[in-house]
Amino acid sequence: MRNPKDTAKRFIEINHPECAGALLAGSCARGEATQTSDLDIIILYAGENQAYRESLLFEGWPVEAFVYTGEAYLKFFASDAERGIPSMPRMVSEAIVLKESPAVTKMKSEANSIFSAGPSPWSKQKIDHNRYMITNLMDDFLDKEVGGEAYFLANAIINDLAIFTLRTRQHWIGSGKWMFRELKSMDAALANRFEQSLAAFYQQHDKQAIVELADDCLDPYGGRLFEGYYVG
Repeated sequence: MRNPKDTAKRFIEINHPECAGALLAGSCARGEATQTSDLDIIILYAGENQAYRESLLFEGWPVEAFVYTGEAYLKFFASDAERGIPSMPRMVSEAIVLKESPAVTKMKSEANSIFSAGPSPWSKQKIDHNRYMITNLMDDFLDKEVGGEAYFLANAIINDLAIFTLRTRQHWIGSGKWMFRELKSMDAALANRFEQSLAAFYQQHDKQAIVELADDCLDPYGGRLFEGYYVG
């Protein structure tokens, strides 16, 4: 495999020679590139705040170009902090500099600050709403025989419970594999309980591990919630 950093530099020199700065992010920046990896390239320009994303091929590499003019990236940083998924702050924090500039230094500094601070905290209303939704899922789960619906409910409970547990501890969440990675980063023993509770249900049709896990995660915030829940 050709060196991704060298290829990314040539991409910038040919396609964005006038840019104010550039970084290589993603798996290539982390040293985890495979035969199917993209080149995730962040490109900065001076000027009025604008942004776009473009997918293309360059020297046999699939390239995802994230182009930001001015400080347009700040909106994406703020959005990620609100939803709790640090896509942009993580990309920039881990990124390798391809073209140095004060704009790049500023962007990386802001990304590092946001990433280390964690996501915006949940309000009590948000916590109660999620307690209520997980309670409903658990009631449905306990009511179902083992089979299709129970399998999907188990997945929904584990996913929503992971989000609840991470966000109430003001930790980042993720999607897919990143959800489990974030759990392991926060609490490896707890991540193992999540894994083993799903295994017990799928392999032995034992619901108890999922129920106990859910109750343990909800109890510090008042436990399951139905009676008295109000929204309006």
